[in-house]
Amino acid sequence: MDNLSFSFMGTSVSLVESIGAVVGIVYLILEYRANRWLWLFGALMPLFYIFIFLQQKLYANMALNVYYLGASVYGAWCWWGRRETTDDTTLVDNTPVAMPGRLWWVLAAVATGLTLLITVALHLLGESHMAWLDGLTAALSIVGMWMMAKKYYQQWLCWIVVEPIMLLLSLLSGLYPTALMYVVYCVIAVLGYRRWRQLALQAQPVPVDKHESKPAQP
Repeated sequence: MDNLSFSFMGTSVSLVESIGAVVGIVYLILEYRANRWLWLFGALMPLFYIFIFLQQKLYANMALNVYYLGASVYGAWCWWGRRETTDDTTLVDNTPVAMPGRLWWVLAAVATGLTLLITVALHLLGESHMAWLDGLTAALSIVGMWMMAKKYYQQWLCWIVVEPIMLLLSLLSGLYPTALMYVVYCVIAVLGYRRWRQLALQAQPVPVDKHESKPAQP
């Protein structure tokens, strides 16, 4: 990767990382717009970052991007399938929806368990530096990607927590184009939550007032 770099303001910048960061920003813009083409860029971005993190020997992040690649295939299948069923977790169109209340505790338990599991695994692999932060971001990213595939607007809450941590880790690892990408991600995560929530609320059917008086019969 050293041969694929250029100098910017006296700093050597990886060309592969820069392209990956641009792809990542396009992906996030499409996600913000709830555009189903986001999954194409969602599959492209991990291909860059699998290579980048492998070069940096950040194996947990590399493995997470392998998951992102598979999750993007699943997300594309959900969003493009347009399967009409009565299952409230099945996407019929591309409109964001509210997550059923029964899933909150389930996903919280899954995220907690994954955080502990990944953190312990990183310690066993000798990656003890900020292992719990890596574990937390990985766990929330796994849960968040699943929520996004189901198009729950609350998926943005995962990224609101994850993106600032990833920004810090990128800066500490010297991945400056990636850090710049996460600056954009931090802003879009907040805006995306507001936009998707508004779209989800607008799509809800208007409740009928059962006490509303019926028109008089002629």
